[in-house]
Amino acid sequence: MASNRNNNLLKYYVSGRRAKGFHGLTDLAGEVLNRYDMSVQRAFVGLQRRAGPATAQEVRASYNIRASALRGKYRVGTGERGYSTGKRGRDDFLSIWASTRQISLIEFGGRWAGRKSRGATAGIGVGESKTYDGAFIATIKGRRAIRVRSWDRAQQKRHGRGPVRILRGPSPFEMLSGADGNSRALEARRRLIERFHTTYLTELRRQWRVNGSSNG
Repeated sequence: MASNRNNNLLKYYVSGRRAKGFHGLTDLAGEVLNRYDMSVQRAFVGLQRRAGPATAQEVRASYNIRASALRGKYRVGTGERGYSTGKRGRDDFLSIWASTRQISLIEFGGRWAGRKSRGATAGIGVGESKTYDGAFIATIKGRRAIRVRSWDRAQQKRHGRGPVRILRGPSPFEMLSGADGNSRALEARRRLIERFHTTYLTELRRQWRVNGSSNG
């Protein structure tokens, strides 16, 4: 899958040196390498299948955003990074790609009570609500959004007429990267990594039992 490396949020390693250093799953296999390899491959496929929905769910646990607004904004990729030790030294990983385009603020529970109101409201975080002074909801060129008129510095107020701009919330990337120290993003990222770990470990153990039974 072609994607901008800068959009890759995280990598979750499932085999090789990095995975062993992270959660020691390679020790489960002992000397039964074929059984281990098969279990890893099948558990990895299971993790890939669940990773996309899990990412959106963890974002929505921290952010008051519609599920439809996240559709196609996160993509799951896989890859490997080899070592000179050969195939068994390879690192297989799952990565999450995220759009860096900021999402329209109206997708965060945007509302407007009309011209007599102070402005439109929206809540980026779950359980939050903020009023954006002078903002309103309008459909322009077929696009419904929370908009605001430009600021007149001389009059120290917004223009009564003229250009308007769409107000936006964070991007899908920002909602999980935590690069700016945002606590909501950091918490969502932490939960997602823990969920990947739990999902993969549970599936690996299940596959280890299943493959052991089929071989024996």
